[in-house]
Amino acid sequence: MAPVFPLHNARHPHVAFDKELRARAMHNERVTFTENLREYCLNTTIHGLKYIGTVSLTLCERAYFFLTFLVVTACSVYFISKVYIKWQSSPIIIGLNPIATHIKNIPFPAVTICNMNQVRKEAAERIEEHTLEQTVLQSICSIDGDFNVTQYEGKWTAVKKLLLSATQPCSGMLKACRYAKQTEKCSEIFQSVFTDEGLCCTFNTLDTVYMFRNATAPNIFPEEVSSGSGRFRPILWTPEKGYEEQPSNSTYPRVIAGTGVTMGLAIVLDANVSDYFCSSTSSTGFKIIFHSPTETPKITDYAQYIPVGSENRVIITPKINDAADQIRKVAQTQRQCVFASEANLSYYSVYSRNNCELECEAKLILENCGCVLYYLPKLYEDTKICSRANARCYEQIRSSIAFTANTSLSCTCLPGCFEISYIPDVTTAELQVGKFGIRETLLDNVKDEQYARNNLALIYIFVKDTYYRSFTKGELVGFTDFLSNVGGLLGLFLGFSIISLIEVIYYMTLRPYCARRKQKRTNGKEHNVESNGLNAARNDLLWFGSKPPATMVQFLGRPNGHDYDANDYQLQSGRNTMVKEYAAKLKHLVHSRLQQANAWMRNTFRSRRNQLGRGFGQERTGTSYPFYD
Repeated sequence: MAPVFPLHNARHPHVAFDKELRARAMHNERVTFTENLREYCLNTTIHGLKYIGTVSLTLCERAYFFLTFLVVTACSVYFISKVYIKWQSSPIIIGLNPIATHIKNIPFPAVTICNMNQVRKEAAERIEEHTLEQTVLQSICSIDGDFNVTQYEGKWTAVKKLLLSATQPCSGMLKACRYAKQTEKCSEIFQSVFTDEGLCCTFNTLDTVYMFRNATAPNIFPEEVSSGSGRFRPILWTPEKGYEEQPSNSTYPRVIAGTGVTMGLAIVLDANVSDYFCSSTSSTGFKIIFHSPTETPKITDYAQYIPVGSENRVIITPKINDAADQIRKVAQTQRQCVFASEANLSYYSVYSRNNCELECEAKLILENCGCVLYYLPKLYEDTKICSRANARCYEQIRSSIAFTANTSLSCTCLPGCFEISYIPDVTTAELQVGKFGIRETLLDNVKDEQYARNNLALIYIFVKDTYYRSFTKGELVGFTDFLSNVGGLLGLFLGFSIISLIEVIYYMTLRPYCARRKQKRTNGKEHNVESNGLNAARNDLLWFGSKPPATMVQFLGRPNGHDYDANDYQLQSGRNTMVKEYAAKLKHLVHSRLQQANAWMRNTFRSRRNQLGRGFGQERTGTSYPFYD
C-alpha cells in the first residue's frame, strides 16, 4: 500500500502572508494628506474646522460649516486689509508733547535786519559810467541798462567789494543795543551778512565754522566788516541735538535769558533816509525777520516792515517741531520730514527746509542760466555772478520754482524732523523824542526830535512764557498696534491665535517630516526582524521542535505500547506578534509534513511486521518479538 501524503495548500503560504503583512504595515505607518488634514481639523484651535473634519456629520452639515468658515475668513481678510492700508498710508500723527520745553533749552531767535536802502546815494554818485562798478550797481538796484557797453566779468570779488563800499554798514545802522538788561556793543553781538536785500545785520546766528561744510567756499559773512565775536565764544547748536556744551553768558547762540521786555533784545536803528539811492520797497525804514540760528533768511519774501519814527514791541512765540525716534524706519515720503543723518546738502552743515531751498534755487539757476545770484550759496570763488543781462533767465527760474503747479522746475525740500521757528507778534507806536521825559536809556543821546521821527526806530524783542510745548511727530499706527488689531480681528472671526499659527506650521512641515522618518525606521526594523525571525524559527524547529510520536512495533500476541503525544511548540515571549504568527505557520507546515512522514513509516513497519509473522508460521496472537521491541 502506497503511502498517502495529504497536501493542505498547493503553494507556499508564507510568501503570500509576508506580502500581506508588509502591505498592512506600510498602510498603517504612512500619513496621507487626507488623514493629516482630517486630524488637523479635529484638533485645531480654530473655530468651526472640527465640524468639517467630523465624519459622523452629514455632508450637508459639513458643507454648512465649510461655507461659514469661508465667509468669516473673507470678512477678516477684508477688515485686516483696511487696517493695513491705514498703517501704510498714514503712519504719522502730530500731537503736542506732554513734556513742555523750558526756555533755557531754547536759543533766542536769530534776528536779521536790513535797511530798505540797498545802495547809499553818496557811494552811487562816485561810480563812473560805463564801468564794471556801474554794471554791478545796476544789478543790485535792479536797474536795466546797456550791458554791451562794458564787459561784465561777473566775479564774486567785484560784487562783494561794491556791496561793502556802497551799502550802509552795521555800525551806521545800529545805534544802541541791549540784551538781558545789559548794554552791549552792537558790533560785538551783530555781524554783517549778505542776503537778497544786500548787506544786512544779523544777531545770534550760528558761527561760520558750524554753519558751512566747506571752509574755502565763498562766505556770506564778510569777515573784513565784522567778525561778530568779540568777547563771545561760538558753540554748536542744532535743532535735533541741542547745545553741544552748556551755554553761558559768554557764548553764542545765546539762550533765552528770561521772559518780559527787560530780558529780551532792545535796539535803536538809524535808516539815514537822506542817503537813500535805491530802495527795495516804495517806502523808507527797515525789514526784520526772525529765524533759526542755523538758517540763512529770505528777506525779500518773508520779512516784516519796521517804519521809521516808531517804537515796536515784538512778542516772540517759539514753535518747536520734533519727532519720535520710532518714525526713523518710516520712509521720508510718508513721514514728510528729514533727520539730520539723512541730510545731503553741499553748502550748509545743518539741514533745514530754507537751506535746502536756497541750495536748490542756486543749482537750478546755475544749470539753466550759467550764473548764480550773489546772495545764493556758491561753492567756488570763480562762479559767475548773474547780472541784469541774465535777469530774464533767472527771474523765470525763480517764478517757476515759486509756482507750485509747475513740476518741471521745482524744489521739493521736506522740512526737518527737528526744527524751530519763531512767530512774531508786532505792535507799533509813534516814537516821540524831546517832547517829554522818557525812561529808555538807549535814547539818551538822541536830541533831535525831527531826525528821530524821520530816521530812527526802537525795537523790543522778547518772549512772555517760560514753557513751550513742541509738536511731536509720532507713530499713528505702530507695528504693535497693527499686530493687536489684526489679532483682535482674527480672534473675533476665527478664534485664531499664535498657537493656531504654530499648529498650521506643525501639520504642514514637522508632522509629515517626522512621520516619514518614522516610517523609514520602521521599515528597516521590520526587514531586520523578519530576517532574524525566519532564522530563529528555522533553528527552533531544527533543534528544539516537537518530535514526532514514536511508532511502537508490536508482534502478534503482544499488547501495543503507549503512543507518544506531540506537544505544541510555543515561541519565546516578547517576540514580535507578526514574527510569532509567521513562525507558527511555518511550524505548522513542517509539523504536517513530519506527521505525513510518521504515518508512512508506521504503515511501513506494520506491513513489515505482518510479513515476518507469516514467515515464522505464527498467528497474530499478540506475542511480540524482543528484537523488534
